[in-house]
Formats: sequence, structure tokens, C-alpha cells
Amino acid sequence: DELSGGMRQRVGLARALAADTDVLLMDEAFSALDPLIRTEMQDQLLQLQATLNKTIVFITHDLDEALRIGNRIAILRDGTLVQEGTPNEILTRPADDYVRRFVERRAGVH
Repeated sequence: DELSGGMRQRVGLARALAADTDVLLMDEAFSALDPLIRTEMQDQLLQLQATLNKTIVFITHDLDEALRIGNRIAILRDGTLVQEGTPNEILTRPADDYVRRFVERRAGVH
């Protein structure tokens, strides 16, 4: 039997948590999931993080996802840190035109 994408992600998350490290790195962990399963996985991750109090470095190209699950966000351009801050700081005080365009694209403002 094949596991669904959501089940594979749950198994992967369980394996990562079983290692009991202080920091958990998740690189594009939910990018291949459909929107409903993706939201469920984000909810589960937030619940686990609150319960286990782990530091999670979550890499994503989806600003909405970063805003939803991150309490600190770092925006990189060509491997260089452009801005780091809270979701509110990123949205309300973009560090430069690159971050501003990134935020505006998310908001649908052109």
C-alpha cells in the first residue's frame, strides 16, 4: 500500500521528532501537498511546536505559509539575508524594494 502525501509528511515529521534534537530543520516540508492537507499539517506542526517547545527552522518559498507558522521570518535573496523579523515587521516595514515587492505580490497589490 502507498501512503498519501499527507501520511508521508506525518511519518517524516514523527521520525524527525523521534530524534529528539533541540532544533528541527524542515525544508519545503509541505510544498507538494494539496492546500487542505497542507493547512492540516501546518496546524499539526503548530500544535506540536507549542507542546514540545522545539525550535523549528522551516524553509519555504510561500510567504503566506511563513506568516502563518513563523514567529520570526528571514527573507533571503541570492543566498544573502535581506531582512529578518516578526511577521508584522516583514509586512509593515520591508527592508528594501525586494522585500516590498515580495510582500505586495502576496497581498495582490501592484
